[in-house]
This record gives sequence, structure tokens and C-alpha cells, in this order.
Amino acid sequence: MGSSVFMSESLEKKKEQIAWLKKKSPAYKEILNFYEMVVKEQENFKPTLNVAPIEIREDLRTLQIKEGFPLISKEDFTLDISSSVRLFESICQIGKNATDKMKEDIQAIEETIRNRALDPEDLLERHYDETYLDKIAEKLEIDKAILKFLIHMSIKPSIEANVDKLKDLVDLKMWFKGYCPICGSLPQMSELRGEGQRYFLCSFCGFEWPGERLKCPFCENRDHGTLHYFYVEGQEVYRVDVCDKCQQYIKTADTRKLDYEPDLELEDIMTTHLDILASEKGFKRPVPSPWGL
Repeated sequence: MGSSVFMSESLEKKKEQIAWLKKKSPAYKEILNFYEMVVKEQENFKPTLNVAPIEIREDLRTLQIKEGFPLISKEDFTLDISSSVRLFESICQIGKNATDKMKEDIQAIEETIRNRALDPEDLLERHYDETYLDKIAEKLEIDKAILKFLIHMSIKPSIEANVDKLKDLVDLKMWFKGYCPICGSLPQMSELRGEGQRYFLCSFCGFEWPGERLKCPFCENRDHGTLHYFYVEGQEVYRVDVCDKCQQYIKTADTRKLDYEPDLELEDIMTTHLDILASEKGFKRPVPSPWGL
């Protein structure tokens, strides 16, 4: 009971923030509406999730963190498959009203499932298998980014339930890597908090961990002469941290300058213009936003 009340409160808070952002930036209204519908659907499935705990040996855990290995791999996450399949069906219905391209691709996926040429359980269970996903996208002539988006949003409640059980096993005092200590994925965004402490948001499992401020999370470059950032005048809250060595970038929100508690996924959507600017300057984003569809 308590957890579902908490979840509905966090959803209400998110909805209020979305409503405010829509007024502030009307250009993002459509994608924010889409985001809100997907998040609402995910919340509906959370109270009934049945996710088996992952057993990690204590001696192995200590060694992994010390050696710089994440706790688990993407394929080790335990999923509530039946719940994920139902959520996949719901998100497909929502997605049909998002863009014409998404509607077209979803219809191709649904038809293949109806013809039993594609098993949705298999599709979700093999979420980490890039070769398999390439084959599906090629065979159905659909955009792989859309396929991955539908899969990831459908298994996300299960992934978050795993993280909830694993987060206390990570010794963050021992972790100085630019990739997630839980699953090894690269960060989606970073955030400056408190006295300028930098935190990263995992692009796969959503875990947040503290990282070094003056270091590229992707190539570990520490040369200050090749690390810099830019921002749009009047929008100093958001900046793009770039590395000349690997030509990659990550967006950073200085949340000390915000008067609300941010949701970094929302902040990622609201700063799509910075991705365009970074791309024009010749920098690449190793982890594209799933919402940049």
C-alpha cells in the first residue's frame, strides 16, 4: 500500500513538472505529452511487478568493485516478462499516435507478432543482444532506435526493481569510473549538485553515481586543455561538456541553479537543442537520448 501511494505521489509530482515545462517551452509540448503517457503506463505496472532477486556473492562483489567491474551485465537483469509484454503492448498503442514513422514501425512489429514470426517474450528477453535486434530491424525494415525504445520502456520497471535491490551493494567510495557500477553502461547525462559534486545518470538502469568533475567519462581524459564546455546564453543551467581527445560529449545540468528537484530524463528532452549544437560542432553523443525519436 505504502509503495503504491509513494509511486502515485512521485507521478503527480512529475505531472506537475511536465505541465509547467509545457507552459515554459511550448515547442516541446508534443514530446512531453508522449513522455507523460509512457511514464504513467509504466507506473501502472509497478505495483504488480514480480522480479526475482539477483544473488551476488560477497567476495565476488568486493573484488568486482575493486577491479572496476560492474556488479552485473545487462543480460543478468531479472525481468517480469509477462508484465513487460503487457506494457510493451500498451506502449505500442501510445506510440502509434506519436509520429507517422513510429506508427508505421509499430504496425510492422504487431503484424509480425500476429503472424507468429516474432515472439514478444523473446524480443524483450534478448533486449541486450544487438546482433539479434539488428536482424529484427533489418527484416521488418524498421528503425532500430524505435525498436530499442519500445523494448527499453517496456522492461524499465523491471530494471528499476533490480536496481532498487542492488543499489546498496555498491561501494561508491571505491568507484571512480565513467560507467555505471551496477550494469557497466555509459551515462546519459550528468548533474552538478551541492558544492559542485558531479553525478552521472546511467543510460540503461537509471542508477546515479558520483564521478570526477574534470575527467571525460568516455575516454578518461584528464587534460584540462582538451576538456571544455559551452552553453546557450541565458540558459547557463545547462551545458555541454566536450572532450577534444575522443570528440564526444555529455550534457550537464547544474541543478544548484534550479528551484525544483529535476528529473534528468525530462531535462534531457528539454535540452535537445544542445544535442543539435554539439553535433554541428562535430561532437558525438555515445548514448543518444531514447526520447530523441
